[in-house]
Amino acid sequence: MTEVPETIRFGDCVLEIPARQLRRSGEEVVLQPKIFDTLVFLVRNADRVVSKDELMNEIWAGTVVTENAIARVISALRKALGDKKKPAQYIRAIPRVGYQFIAPVVRQDALPGDRALAVLPFRQLADTPAEGALGLGIAEALISRLSQLHSLVIRPLSSASEAWNRLGEPVKVARYLQASDYLEGSVQQSPERVRVSARLLSTSDEKTYWSEIVDVPTGDIFAVQDAICEKIVAALAPKLSLSGPATPVTRSDAYSAYLEGRFFLGRATPADAERANERFEQTLDIDPGYGPAWAGIAECHDYLGTMGVAPADHFQAASRAATRALALQPGLANAMNVLGRVAWQYDWNWARAEQIFEEGIRLHPGDAALRIAYSDYCCFVREYAGGIQQAEHALRIDPISPWVNTLLAQAYYMAGETNRAARQINRTFEFDPEFAHAHLFSGIISLANGDADAAIESLKRALESGRPDYIGAYGLCLGLAGRTDEAELVLETVLAQGDAAPPIARAVIYTGLQRYDEAATEFSQCIADRDWHILLLHADPMFADAAEQPQVRRLLSQLDLP
Repeated sequence: MTEVPETIRFGDCVLEIPARQLRRSGEEVVLQPKIFDTLVFLVRNADRVVSKDELMNEIWAGTVVTENAIARVISALRKALGDKKKPAQYIRAIPRVGYQFIAPVVRQDALPGDRALAVLPFRQLADTPAEGALGLGIAEALISRLSQLHSLVIRPLSSASEAWNRLGEPVKVARYLQASDYLEGSVQQSPERVRVSARLLSTSDEKTYWSEIVDVPTGDIFAVQDAICEKIVAALAPKLSLSGPATPVTRSDAYSAYLEGRFFLGRATPADAERANERFEQTLDIDPGYGPAWAGIAECHDYLGTMGVAPADHFQAASRAATRALALQPGLANAMNVLGRVAWQYDWNWARAEQIFEEGIRLHPGDAALRIAYSDYCCFVREYAGGIQQAEHALRIDPISPWVNTLLAQAYYMAGETNRAARQINRTFEFDPEFAHAHLFSGIISLANGDADAAIESLKRALESGRPDYIGAYGLCLGLAGRTDEAELVLETVLAQGDAAPPIARAVIYTGLQRYDEAATEFSQCIADRDWHILLLHADPMFADAAEQPQVRRLLSQLDLP
């Protein structure tokens, strides 16, 4: 039997077993006792098929019932879970045998005092861009400070913002984020003063632990952030003290440019990464010593470097910027993340990458981005169990992040668990139906599961993001699906782009067409360019046949892989 804790999550649902409560998308779902008991029994036995006789003995012990009673309970349970898709998302019927709970079950680790905090974007009382940016900035600064408390898990601001835009009501957002407590507030700014009001509440009963209004001169906004942090910690855990560095202080105009950069970077498209980089550079023009802006530049270049176009330029720039950020603010989580990624994606220094990720997680155990980046590394060096472990931990920290959900699907897929990967990638679309990387992996996983038509449609959606490396995956899948003429047309398009198309795009299309000599030539160029995509040959099951070709094996031997 699978060991299941008292609080578990699957899909968009949270099951609180002691409280006999089910929440779906943050809303409580009332279940009749037999239906609730059936759900608990299926979840606790999710690793196997439960027979109808077992259900009768467990749920209706001592009572004579027919199979129709079981069928009615299962039907009601599916309706409550929203399990209307074909194939089933949660409960699969095994004809004439029984039922199996098939969705991934994620345990919710208990925290000291059961504390998981959601810091919501501070609402602006006037509808102005300046106050909107300031509200996000206050929330981001609070999260940065409070994350130093290892006894708390802080939900990332990106997830809180997405949930806020969708649900709009603070307590619903907190429940959706599976947070035990939440901080909400508002900000009002005049040319001379800033007034910030904040409240810390319990999610379960909406009890207010603490509330305060802080009114200070405009230039003292960083002092406001620090004061609020101290008061929240005192309210949450009186015996704890706030550790770690204070929020870096800069000029208000520099901070405004920095916040705009964070906004664009979070949209995760090539064009927005360029816009974000411009805003971070504007920040540094005003304040060259502002460490978070250097870290932001590092993140932009790291993102652009992953696409295979001029990777050396981008990864070297990312490394320089991250190093500068850490010199200004030692231990900065996103700067450490970038250095870890550069270590394996560009330097191919596997031991160094592992060292940086381990140290980063030691300093920031509640940072989902560090854990999911470590998962990515583990997968590409074929440490699949470690990749799954880190991704599942990241999901417990940030359960609605499209990026985290997608890379957990990647970990399952690379480990050969393609059905589990398919269920996980479908979960990602519940949070962001347009997330390009999820469409990429949906296509790859669909092809692995034998559905070429669905794979190609998903990859077409991924191409809409503008990432230049995705066209290679599209051509690869066309070739592997036997749609050779279409794959050749995609190859012609890529060849016509010349140097504007990365070598990896040509390499993977040649692979799909089984033109291995030409693929090896392009993969060789990937090695010369220090393009991390060469590791697809080592770790991605889709490239297993290509990796067995002698000319390809010779290339991989140059990487000194672990």
